[in-house]
Amino acid sequence: MVGNNCKMFRFIIYLLPLSFLYQVICANEGTRWIKSDLSELTKAADSGDAYAQGFLALCHLHGDKGLNVSRLEARFYAESSASRGHWLGNFVVGYLKRYKPLGPDPAGVAKYLLKSFRDPDGKLIKQAAIGDPIAAYVLAEIFIAEEIEAIIQPDMKMAAGYYEISAASRYAPACVQSALINIHSLDDSLADDSTSIKMGVSLLQKAVDQKLPSAHYYLGRSFLEGHGVKIDKELAFVHFLAAAERDYGPAYIIVADFYAYGLTGEPKKDMAIQYIERAIELHEEGAEDKLEEYMSHFGDLTNNTAQIPEAETLEKIINHSPPIARDPTERPVVAPAKEEAKSFRVPSVYSRNEKINIPVFDDNEEQFSNKSNLTSQISEASIDQIRESAKKIYWGRSTDSSMAQAFQSFEKCAKLGDAESARYLGIMYLRGKGVEKNPNEALKWLELAAQQGDELATKNLVSLRKIMKL
Repeated sequence: MVGNNCKMFRFIIYLLPLSFLYQVICANEGTRWIKSDLSELTKAADSGDAYAQGFLALCHLHGDKGLNVSRLEARFYAESSASRGHWLGNFVVGYLKRYKPLGPDPAGVAKYLLKSFRDPDGKLIKQAAIGDPIAAYVLAEIFIAEEIEAIIQPDMKMAAGYYEISAASRYAPACVQSALINIHSLDDSLADDSTSIKMGVSLLQKAVDQKLPSAHYYLGRSFLEGHGVKIDKELAFVHFLAAAERDYGPAYIIVADFYAYGLTGEPKKDMAIQYIERAIELHEEGAEDKLEEYMSHFGDLTNNTAQIPEAETLEKIINHSPPIARDPTERPVVAPAKEEAKSFRVPSVYSRNEKINIPVFDDNEEQFSNKSNLTSQISEASIDQIRESAKKIYWGRSTDSSMAQAFQSFEKCAKLGDAESARYLGIMYLRGKGVEKNPNEALKWLELAAQQGDELATKNLVSLRKIMKL
């Protein structure tokens, strides 16, 4: 009996170090995958490791470990991880639901972020508490997620702390977020501004050293705007190109702007169009409107292709806030299940203006005689769906219907007060797409869109009036 007890005691003593080692390995799982090479990570993910699947999804999402940014690949691995109930897989699925093709779906974002945060065993919080850099990064993202503000009180300072913990382990996406917080003083810290900005630029450089596309993009922004470094448009352009080469969507738009407006050389229409069309393929918000803007600038509506002064061009390209969370106390609480939540990123210059209710024409009331009946039949959400379907036809991304059908859809929405649809009608009348060319009708619809605050319609009107000599 005594011998058996001794054997059991020795067995337990033998197991303790193994148990401790297992806890250490688990505790540092995030660090392990950050340090691993891509082949090791992929092998573990393909073998069914839920953490590895979630982290590989993050790598595809951010372009980490030399990968190109790919929401499609990120979705595959994230859903595999989420199907196993892992907090990281749930987080990435929620993140992806902010963007096409899974979004924008604020309720879906809220659902999966909360599943990640409210893991039954509290694994996310436990992992972050013992220093897992990936868990720390995820918690930081959750603390500034607008879609769940009604449930989890936003805390930028708390988020900044978790980003810093994650960045200390050289996790590149956390370095970028921490850099932006420092550069733009978003955590209301008492640190000296110049010191914070230098620290931010240093963090961006660390992420650039790991070839993270977003780091190239934001370092390019620093060189373009003079944040912590001397303004250098050529070097900024190099970084923007590096980000675009890895399919980082926002970089395609700013590279297109460089080519369209000749910020570092002569304007190049073909290159501008090439980059903006790629941005459209990646579903970047505002890319389609940018293409219309370039067509107007390059003389599609007029023969005037005069160069815009450099100062005005530079202001046009950089006149926007960094896409990082605002101080949460400045934003209203949004209930994701009831209202459409805005992105937690600061709107950029490429974002569309909010629509204003339509002013009825004084000179042609008959056109809008059916407005009240139509309004009762079509909700605002339906208007958005109809317009977006029409845009897919217009831009050649759908073969389900004809251009004439797209025209009819735009017309229906425009009569219900949708400014963007009114602009598209004007362009279609001007170019004879889906309808016979009619400059007067084009002028009428563009004027309507401009009255509602559509900037592109206003710009197109200037060109059209020159042609019509009005």
